[in-house]
Amino acid sequence: MDIKRTRSCPGRSDKKSDFETQLYRIGLAAILFGGIAGWIYLRVIVPRFSPPCALYRITGIYCPGCGGTRAVEALLHGHPLLSLWLHPLVLYTLVIFGGFMLTQTLARLRLGHIRGWKFHNWYLWGALGILTVNWLLKNILLVRFGIALPLS
Repeated sequence: MDIKRTRSCPGRSDKKSDFETQLYRIGLAAILFGGIAGWIYLRVIVPRFSPPCALYRITGIYCPGCGGTRAVEALLHGHPLLSLWLHPLVLYTLVIFGGFMLTQTLARLRLGHIRGWKFHNWYLWGALGILTVNWLLKNILLVRFGIALPLS
């Protein structure tokens, strides 16, 4: 009798492992295509066109994404604290996504006893919380105290 052995972690279903494999593949594609699109956006489109936020222009308040492009630019220029101030979700995403991809890659290469980070719903809830608090704080600072985001 031939018994088929599968490599799985104790207490984990194969469904969860397959889901993380799919996330890993999507992450690899995002790094490749997102990197190319991000470079084009930051180096070609933003310097030439850089349209202001429509919500800010119409209402005078920031949208939840305001500061994101500047945060990415600040991070790429080696200014993580400025990036954190402009839009903390950028740094959070880098840490969570980077940690997931790095540990999953090392686990797949079987380097040491590294186990890849697993997906948890709290990653998304944390991102939503950061987005909401950032949006509220920036608009309170703008409307109540007149403190605006740097425009460049």
